[in-house]
Amino acid sequence: MRVLILSHMYPNSVSPLAGIFVRQQAVALAQLGVDVRVVAPVPWVPGLMSGRGKWGGYPDVPLKEAADGFPVFHPRVLEFPRSLFFEYYPQTFGQGIRNVFLEQIGHGIDVIHAHVAHPDGAAALKFGRKHHLPVVVTIHGQDFAYTLKRSRTCADSVRAALKGASQVILVSQKLKNQYGLETWADDLSKYNVIYNGVDLEDVVLSSGSEETPTADSDNKFGARKRLLSVGFLRPDKGHDVVLQALPALIREFPELEYRIVGDGSERQRLETLTTDLGLRDHVVFLGSLPHTEAMREMADCDVFILPSWKEAFGVVYLEAMAHGKPIIGTQGEGIAEILETTEVGKAVPPKDVQAVAAAVGELFRDPKRAKELGLRGRELVTREFTWYSNAQKTLEVYEKARDVCRESL
Repeated sequence: MRVLILSHMYPNSVSPLAGIFVRQQAVALAQLGVDVRVVAPVPWVPGLMSGRGKWGGYPDVPLKEAADGFPVFHPRVLEFPRSLFFEYYPQTFGQGIRNVFLEQIGHGIDVIHAHVAHPDGAAALKFGRKHHLPVVVTIHGQDFAYTLKRSRTCADSVRAALKGASQVILVSQKLKNQYGLETWADDLSKYNVIYNGVDLEDVVLSSGSEETPTADSDNKFGARKRLLSVGFLRPDKGHDVVLQALPALIREFPELEYRIVGDGSERQRLETLTTDLGLRDHVVFLGSLPHTEAMREMADCDVFILPSWKEAFGVVYLEAMAHGKPIIGTQGEGIAEILETTEVGKAVPPKDVQAVAAAVGELFRDPKRAKELGLRGRELVTREFTWYSNAQKTLEVYEKARDVCRESL
C-alpha cells in the first residue's frame, strides 16, 4: 500500500520534537511494508529573515529529505505569526502543497492520511475528491479542544473535513465521548480509536542501564524523592498545581526534588511562583531537552506527574510507563481511560492542589506499591502501546478507507 501523509506538525530542523508522534507512526508503518511518502509543509519566510528568531530557521529547512528511508517533502505554505488568518489555512496549504501532491498522486497513491482536520484534512480532501482517493483524518485533540471553538469558519471546516473523510482516527476514547460527536458527526461507525504508542528502543534504551529498576534504585527511592514533569509550559499542563502542592509535601519529604523538562509561555510565571513559595532549592527548570536527555530524566525519576487538562492522550505518560514509573494524570482526560481500567498510577481531579499532594504523598510513602504500579505500566506498554501495534491498527483503517472509496465509485 502506498500512503501519502500530510502533517504540518511533522518534525523539522526548526522544531525537531514537534509532532514527533507523527514521525514515529510513519516509521512504524514503513517497517510494516507500507510505501510511505510525507508532505510536511513549513511556513514560507523571505530569505532576508534567515537566522532571525524561530521563523528565521525555516528558509534553511530542506525541500526534501529522507532520514528515515522514505521521502519527506517540505513545501512552503503561507502562514502568519500567532496563527493569524488561521481560518484560511486550508486554502493557503492547498496552494502550497499542490505541486508535490500532484507529483506524488501521479506516481500512484492508495490513501491520503492527514493529521488534524483543519487545516491539513480540509486541504487533503480537495485532492482526494478530485482524484478519487480515500482520505483518513487523525484527530489528536486540538481540533476539538481549540479549533472548534476558534470561530464559526474553523468549526465548519473541522466538521466538513470529518464528514468528507473516508475514515477518522481518534487518539483516545475521550475524543469520541466528550465533544458531542453523536450530535453532528455523519457516521460514528467510521470513527476508530487508536492510541498513540512508544518506540521502546528509542525510549528505554536511550537511558542506558537505568531503565530497569534494581535494588539500588529502590534504595535511592528511599533516600530522596524525585518528581518529574515533561511537557510544554502552558497553563493547561498543571505545573503550577504541582508547585502549590510542594510545600506540604516537603514538610514530610524534605529531600523532595521536582524537575521540569520543557519550555513555553508559562516559564517566567512558574519561576516566579517557585520563588514566592520558597521552593528554589527543590525545583529545577531544565528547559527544552533533546528526547534522549528527556528520557534519561524519565529513567531517573521516582514518580511522573502531569496533571494537565485539555489533554487528548499524551504519549509522555506512556514513555514514563515504559520506564517502569508510576504516573499521575487527571480525571476526565485521555490518560484517565488507562488509569481507570489498570493499576499503573493515579488520576486526580483537575486543578486540585490537595489531591495532587495526596496522590504524590501516597506513592512516596509506599515505594513498594509505587514500584508495582510502575512495573505493571511497563508490562502494559510493552503489550499494547507500541508504535508497531499502532501501525497495524492504522493499516487496517487504511484498508477500510480504500474499500469505502471503491464502493462509492
